[in-house]
Amino acid sequence: MARAVIFDVMGTLFQLAPLRERLRAMGAPDATLEAWFGRLLHSATSLTLAGEFRPFPELAETTLRTTFAQRELDEGRCAEVLEGFGELPPYEDAEAALASSRGAGLAVAVLTNGSEANTRKLLGSARFDDYIDAFISVDEVRQYKPAPAPYRHAAARLGVEIADLALVAAHGWDVVGARSAGLDAVWVDRLERRWPFPLPEPKRASGLVEAIELIHASADRAAGSTRGE
Repeated sequence: MARAVIFDVMGTLFQLAPLRERLRAMGAPDATLEAWFGRLLHSATSLTLAGEFRPFPELAETTLRTTFAQRELDEGRCAEVLEGFGELPPYEDAEAALASSRGAGLAVAVLTNGSEANTRKLLGSARFDDYIDAFISVDEVRQYKPAPAPYRHAAARLGVEIADLALVAAHGWDVVGARSAGLDAVWVDRLERRWPFPLPEPKRASGLVEAIELIHASADRAAGSTRGE
């Protein structure tokens, strides 16, 4: 039964649209954002598997430069795109989902592969700070999601058992990592649309408020089972 919930940040609480618009303004094809983020995740996972770690801003820059080089774009303009990380708008349902989580008595945290400084800037700009009990970055364990360590560290930071923690994320890879570590998880499907893994599909929601409702429903079923109902 969930006692705490962690939210992914980029693509889950905050929209990536401004990054796409910056890329388009430079003449990048529409799929450039996905190509860049795919390479970024691949590089982060590769470093983690190799026992290495580099901060997110460094990885974001090197993978963007590679993406630009492959598309024969001006690498000198990478900084203009990277600045967009600090200007991502929240999804319209983000605040309602955070408020619903707090209203249900859940501890609320964010768990991000991104940098602490940028994520705190996003949360502050959106005025989400009052909803968040803990800010958790992979910098604290020097391993990127979906490795087990960040999720287990989040449970320890929040003072709950791993089975009492739920993740809300719009990325299938994040959900796979969380479930492998022992968490409950809800996949928000508005980015990927179709479950991308040859594994059983997790609980699925079209938005953040629905995701929290699914977590509440799971908790209610677990409580009923405990009471023998």
